Amino acid sequence: MNLSFKRVCTWLLMLVMVLSVWTVPAHAQSGTIAAHSSLQANMEKYLSGLKLDENSMGLHAGIAIYDMTDQTYLYQHQANRSFIPASTLKLFTTITALDRLGPSYQWKTEVHVLGSMSADGAVNGNLVLKGYGDPTLTVDDLKGIAVALKQKGIKKVNGNLFVDESYFDSQRLGMGWMWDDEPYGYSAQLSGLAVEKNSVELTIAPGPAGAAVVNMQPATTMLKINNQITTVANSTERNITIDRPRGKNEMILTGTIGAQAKPYLQDVTMEDPALFVGELWKKELTAQGIAVQAQSSVKKTVVSKSSLLHTHLSKPLSEMIVELNKDSDNFYADMLLKTLGATQKGQGSFSAGSEVVSDMLQRAGVPEGYRVVDGSGLSRFNWITAEQMVTLLDFVQKQSYRDVLEASLPIAGVDGTLASRMKGTIAEKKAIAKTGSMGGVNALSGYVTAQNGHKLAYSIMTNGVYKSKYARDLQDFVVVLATTYPELGAPEGYIPEAPKTYLLSNQLDPILDQKEWENLTIGLVVKALDEPSESAVWYERDADTLLTPAANVKLLTGAAALQQLGTEHVFKTELYTDVAQSGDGTINGNLFVKGYGDPTIHTEDALKVQEGVSIEQIVEYLKEQQIQQITGNLILDESVFDQQRLGLGWTWDDENEAFNPRIGALSLNRGLVTLAYKPGEQIGDQVSVAIYPNTSFIEIKNEAKTVEAGSTAAIAIERDRATNQFTITGTLPLEHEGGAKQVPVEDPALYFGTVLKEKMESEGIRFSASSQIMIGTVPVTAVKWTEFTSLPLQEIVDYMSKNSDNNYAEMVLKSIGAAKKGTGSADSGIQAVLETVQTLGSKTNFDMVDGSGLTRYNLISPRHFVSVLEGLNKQPFGPVIEESMSLAGEEGTLEHRFLDTDAEGNLRGVTGALTDVSSLSGYVRTQNGEKLAFSLIINGYTPPGMDLNELEEQIVSILAAHE
Repeated sequence: MNLSFKRVCTWLLMLVMVLSVWTVPAHAQSGTIAAHSSLQANMEKYLSGLKLDENSMGLHAGIAIYDMTDQTYLYQHQANRSFIPASTLKLFTTITALDRLGPSYQWKTEVHVLGSMSADGAVNGNLVLKGYGDPTLTVDDLKGIAVALKQKGIKKVNGNLFVDESYFDSQRLGMGWMWDDEPYGYSAQLSGLAVEKNSVELTIAPGPAGAAVVNMQPATTMLKINNQITTVANSTERNITIDRPRGKNEMILTGTIGAQAKPYLQDVTMEDPALFVGELWKKELTAQGIAVQAQSSVKKTVVSKSSLLHTHLSKPLSEMIVELNKDSDNFYADMLLKTLGATQKGQGSFSAGSEVVSDMLQRAGVPEGYRVVDGSGLSRFNWITAEQMVTLLDFVQKQSYRDVLEASLPIAGVDGTLASRMKGTIAEKKAIAKTGSMGGVNALSGYVTAQNGHKLAYSIMTNGVYKSKYARDLQDFVVVLATTYPELGAPEGYIPEAPKTYLLSNQLDPILDQKEWENLTIGLVVKALDEPSESAVWYERDADTLLTPAANVKLLTGAAALQQLGTEHVFKTELYTDVAQSGDGTINGNLFVKGYGDPTIHTEDALKVQEGVSIEQIVEYLKEQQIQQITGNLILDESVFDQQRLGLGWTWDDENEAFNPRIGALSLNRGLVTLAYKPGEQIGDQVSVAIYPNTSFIEIKNEAKTVEAGSTAAIAIERDRATNQFTITGTLPLEHEGGAKQVPVEDPALYFGTVLKEKMESEGIRFSASSQIMIGTVPVTAVKWTEFTSLPLQEIVDYMSKNSDNNYAEMVLKSIGAAKKGTGSADSGIQAVLETVQTLGSKTNFDMVDGSGLTRYNLISPRHFVSVLEGLNKQPFGPVIEESMSLAGEEGTLEHRFLDTDAEGNLRGVTGALTDVSSLSGYVRTQNGEKLAFSLIINGYTPPGMDLNELEEQIVSILAAHE
């Protein structure tokens, strides 16, 4: 073919593509088609290149470039799909604040007197510091307040110091924030009264005699430092881990620092922010010579009747947002969101603040179909589209605070989070934007001036990011390309690919292309297992896109366990003593129980879900040995697993749910107890509460009351965080049948030990008065009495898969790690899983972080799952895995689905469901008996009423009905 003719054909094809995919809003369209087509062609070539690299092919992007001068889109790519925005959500918060509060808004912090003041400068009563959500309050500000009080003649406080944080609600953390982020400054707890962003800066430096030196600024007695870091001679390396036990003001520092290493700096967060403020305020009062009684304490209160003594004002909002956006400060953003709720809705909460943002977006004409749950973007429950973002950015250009917003944004190649990006390009100093990044997510939204002088708004949202470099490179490419517009050249050697069609395209495309699903990312692969490779793929869409798979991860966990441990593998639980049995029915010493991760250990009651080892069986064995007394301790050895109780990326607000267990090598009842409640005998009685198993390990504070028949039932069960102390509040009508809730326990081994000891004592086996239940390890000198064994692994995997049991999955994962890598950790287990995945013929260019799928850090594509399913189909243990999957219409998580369809009794699958996530992977046979492997994963904003199960069932029913 003549080369010039071929080029003409290519450009005509490009033009057709441009005209067919271009989505133009209700603005006038202008600009030259040639410039637009060049922009389109350059973008499509770049995106095509990403699909060829194993490190970037899983990335999916939503891109919108909008010419605000001509009021037209220059380019859109999946601009109506919803994406997790990370910190670009701060633009929503900042713009709403500027619009509703105004650039000059200032926060106040007040000092009140509860009591009277005498002429000699004594406060005869209590002094109260009341906060109004100032995110910028510092120790210097507290000093300034103390100085102001001194200048007012205050010399002495005869009462206590009180702090009032009631301007905000008591929810410290945002919806869906991860527990493992909490120690770090970017995930600080919120309060109506907070100082230094509720963080202290730790400086860790090499020490002279082995131990590292730790300094804290500002210094506080509230935070306990457990320093286990050692200094390593002749080294410049730093290997430091910082952990804070949930619910405690304690930092555990472990690792090493080289003797020649630079100091390590880290902002760490505080529990109970207002009391932290109070302690520092007390110091500043004392430093200014204001006498505070030594025995006086800092307490919380809510100011009602008091005398206002002093008001401190913050710097204005216009200055505060510069730090917020240029440094991407999460604390500032979330305090600002709660301020919006307090000032505009009368409630300083995340939900009220989010409602204000929603009102603002509606006023700005932003299309519906988004979710905002925090102000910082730290939550993965936030969803927005690129089009929604540029619509808001365009709106700002018509507002009086436009320049204030733009002054707060990082400048490409100059400052903030863009200081090192786009240097030496045409976009340097011309592009301003808000960045956003966290695991698997990277985004950039802002403004740039093009070569023709037109001002452009742009948004680049990327999720499914395996290597963040590729997402940043894409963003920089888009911005530089937009800056060059309209002086663009055609990309060299680029021929756009014609859309692929598959055997099932005519049936599946119309379903997936429905407008109601347009904001979702839907990854689907269907492959015939008995056909030649060139015709085996019956359908693909976003096949390599990395998505949150939810519980489909259990497929990988189960497959690895069966392959690496064997289908008949059993878990053991061992019994030891210090010495051999004395013969008189007494164990003169300690009784040891060592666990190896058996997930089936249970009590013989309603919590039992599967046969296996029971507490009653262990007690019966001891009775058979005629044991009557134990003089020592009951020591529980859970050392086969590490001490990480929760999976990385599990959310703090799910901690009280049964599906969020604490993981340990010695556990009971899948880490759960049941709290059952029913009304009392008459109105006014306490609600009756029972614990199953009946154990003292759980403490109940029962404040719930029985009310008259016909009233509303409203029972709430709350836990003091990271404890086994529960409070039950609310009301229950007299005729109510009652209810029950399963809750996870802290310290699974101690739970096991407590119930075991109680069962032993109930059967007449006594312990000495001084005996304790303890965590320890079995000494090498101990005498092994017996071991108890679980069901075979294939039965355990069967239960795990059919019931999507998270506790089973995490126990199995750590057991693989312990058996094959020598460490009972999720990390080691995942290494072993990836080895299995490779042997099954799949690539491992994905992120797996837990064994159950509860974390949103997992990112896996449909192609990965189908490759594993294809490999399993050829393995000797493949039928065991297939049998463990739920059967449509008959058992497991598919028992009530696909009824009266061709998939009923046919489809074997693993399901997965989280908020805004649904997945289904497995096998199904066609009407002709062909066996298909498929994987369907759906991510995206799901409004109330949207049924993702319906979409799954439409698709899989078509597969089963195919002839």
